Amino acid sequence: MQTKYPTSKRTFLYIFFFLFCLKFYAQSGSKSLVVIDSYFADKQQVINYLTSNEVVLQLTNSNNPWSDIRNELASNSTIKTIHLFVNASYNSLQMGGITYNLDSVNSEFELGMLEGLYQGEHIQLLIYNCNLGSNTDGLALIKAIGEKAYFNIGACTSCTSIFDAAFNFDYWSLSTSTTNSILTK
Repeated sequence: MQTKYPTSKRTFLYIFFFLFCLKFYAQSGSKSLVVIDSYFADKQQVINYLTSNEVVLQLTNSNNPWSDIRNELASNSTIKTIHLFVNASYNSLQMGGITYNLDSVNSEFELGMLEGLYQGEHIQLLIYNCNLGSNTDGLALIKAIGEKAYFNIGACTSCTSIFDAAFNFDYWSLSTSTTNSILTK
């Protein structure tokens, strides 16, 4: 015996299925995730550079930022590169209202959870900032994040602006990569 659904329920199921397929299709081909902290000083300028097919995650104060990133990576296994736009100083990052320095990174449980997504190829985490990679304290923080999350982290060691055409990722925590800035037009 075949179950018959009322027209409204059947319509709802079709719409739900369509939206599910649309979300899956939109994210299935994306190889990168753009993560922008809601308090990032140049947020609007970064958004203006992005194309419409970029998957964007905006961090807020409501959740742990590393958990939000992990959830996005778990829902889209094709992502191989994370472009991270957060405010930073010479030895800390501000993400989702939390300041991460070397001590807080070492005690951050969610970073270790990211290692569980490792599938034989390190995800590239590109940090768009001119301060963090320019000194030994910042590089130590970058290395600690990479080790806990199993990321290959790229950072710039000498720049004046992330929007400069000469901006490049000349420091890598694990191995060199050919990944370039998404802000180059």
